[in-house]
Amino acid sequence: MFGFLKKSPAVEPLSEQQQDHLAELSREKITQLEQQLAMNPRDGETQKQLMLEYNRALSLFAKSRRYRNEIDALFVKIDELRNVVRQSI
Repeated sequence: MFGFLKKSPAVEPLSEQQQDHLAELSREKITQLEQQLAMNPRDGETQKQLMLEYNRALSLFAKSRRYRNEIDALFVKIDELRNVVRQSI
């Protein structure tokens, strides 16, 4: 009955190379979605996917030493996307 209170088994942390690889994949997906949005700025589905990917990238970039310096630029992009969404409503 109280199984949900039990601690789950410890998850092994990802290696630095794995973190970098995940961050790189996220950056590639962001680039692809930004290109799609540039072709059609009013595409709501692309806007949603891009916002979700930005949020995923924040945690991935924070864990990766190689991409950590890109977090500030990512916040700027999030603000820009929010402005685009506001204008399209």
